[in-house]
Amino acid sequence: MDSTLRWEIASAHDTPDTGGADVNPTLARVRELASRVAKRAEEIEQRRGLPDDLVDDLRDAGCFRMFAPASHGGDQLDLPDVLAVLDELARADAATSWTVGQVALSHLIVRCGPTAALDDVFADGADTLVAGAVAPKGRARTGDGGWRVTGQWPFVTGCPRAAWFYLNCVLVSGRSIPVGTDGVPATRILFVPAADVRIVDTWRVLGLRGTASHDVVVEDARVPEHRAVAARDEAAVHRIAQSSLIIGAVAVGLADGALTDLVRLATDGKRPALSARRLAASTVFQDRLGEAQTMHRAARALLYAEAAEAQAATDASTPLRRARLRAAAAQVTSLCAQVVDVAHTLAGGTAVYETSPLQRRLRDMRTATQHFVAGRDSYATLGALAVGEEAGSG
Repeated sequence: MDSTLRWEIASAHDTPDTGGADVNPTLARVRELASRVAKRAEEIEQRRGLPDDLVDDLRDAGCFRMFAPASHGGDQLDLPDVLAVLDELARADAATSWTVGQVALSHLIVRCGPTAALDDVFADGADTLVAGAVAPKGRARTGDGGWRVTGQWPFVTGCPRAAWFYLNCVLVSGRSIPVGTDGVPATRILFVPAADVRIVDTWRVLGLRGTASHDVVVEDARVPEHRAVAARDEAAVHRIAQSSLIIGAVAVGLADGALTDLVRLATDGKRPALSARRLAASTVFQDRLGEAQTMHRAARALLYAEAAEAQAATDASTPLRRARLRAAAAQVTSLCAQVVDVAHTLAGGTAVYETSPLQRRLRDMRTATQHFVAGRDSYATLGALAVGEEAGSG
């Protein structure tokens, strides 16, 4: 058995099979689909979005119903199960995994709404694609038994295919913006149908090009009162914190794919420029590859340990628990970014060409690290709570 195959088998076994195919059939179906996704990664990037038939395949595999509420026909999987699916998909193509993950996040947030809102959003089934933005880039005025919404939100993954949107808005009363005792403006996450949303083609970026994360605009749309969630509602805050692990899962799968690409390149006989020795025979290469593999295993272990703890927790959400979730996601993403950097560096000049999957993986990873989840703010929050000081957020 050659070393490429050994790494691929070991890597696949590292992904927690959280209960087996009978418990998580989505993971089993995605494993069958993954090779087809990988072959279309370049097409996905060039199209700046997922092809129609691939969306159908993902839907058939159950990827767009993982966090949908059981009350409305969804699978409502446990968090580790969803992360395992995203991990598997990201090895094949990060943009596909990111898109599926953002639909899952959207369903988590929608589930915080009242039953009437769920009835609206999932009227056509649990596989309804939802997109949105947590950043409060819109304004909502009360009136006519609901809100009038206007705004423009960036980074709305999968927006061209979404049937519904969750959009965070600052509440406006008259000409003023009410502010709470903590000095933070009041906000609401409102659920808006696609018919009231206009997409602005802004997604021309470094990486994750296939996620179609364009801006969306809403102009004075009416939203009924029941289609709303307080953005600082405890359930919403906790689920948004949990969802940070979604970014971590994409990073883990992406780094895994980069290591597999590198091992394949080395075992195929690559020789560095001006060297008589094969890359695979270099002790420097072996040392750095071994370190990168170990770093990747550490990132994966942290991801699933945190997910298992979050799933098992029965007590109410606390600032400390949320800070730990966010800090874990940031650390996982940071470790995986280092792994991808090493893989790209060790591949040498081969990796600079657009034909190299490592070149795309590097751009995808560096785009993922720009997400706020990967920032260092969560470390400061966790540290402040550890010494009994007031945290900046949480």
